[in-house]
Amino acid sequence: MKTFQEFYEQASQVQELFGFNPPPPKPQPPKQEVLAYKNYQPGVLNKQSGKFTQRAHTPDEQKRYGWKPVKASVYAPGDKFTPNKVTATGDPHNWTTRGAAVPFKYPEGKAPKGREGEPSIPYGSRLKLTAKPEGSKTKSTTAKINDVGDFGKTGNVNKDVSFDVSPQVTKDVAGKNISPAQWGKRIVYAKVAPSEKPKEK
Repeated sequence: MKTFQEFYEQASQVQELFGFNPPPPKPQPPKQEVLAYKNYQPGVLNKQSGKFTQRAHTPDEQKRYGWKPVKASVYAPGDKFTPNKVTATGDPHNWTTRGAAVPFKYPEGKAPKGREGEPSIPYGSRLKLTAKPEGSKTKSTTAKINDVGDFGKTGNVNKDVSFDVSPQVTKDVAGKNISPAQWGKRIVYAKVAPSEKPKEK
């Protein structure tokens, strides 16, 4: 009489002989899409094709990839770089408003006709800034993008600066009153709130 082990081995040989055994699972290709930001807008990047698809990150994704380190400067009412008392959108620019200016979308002389001076992020978008991301405990402030400037990668000055923020925003981020000179250019963490971003025209 055959033992169970002998019977099992013989049955396995018969299965292999007649192709009864299922083929081994095919290895899955590595995931091609990764979370990414482009022009400070959240989305996914296909590593193979290089195509970026803009979409809001889920709450779980934002915890893992929600904040981008950027360099921000401050522009105060009345200084030589801010001759106007209102922003490009007509909002008041003073020491207590929470606003931010972004670079031009196109370099000088490169914009399509009728789109000169267009902001790199649409006016009305809500920019969140924090000194230090700490997951669900992150303390951040929100500034409305309501101005544009000749800085950043497409500008002619302050190429390394991503945002110009109002004095009240620097106070929120630093946790105390801080002068524009004391702030200077500083690394902070930023993201655009997807749920509050207006649709592009």
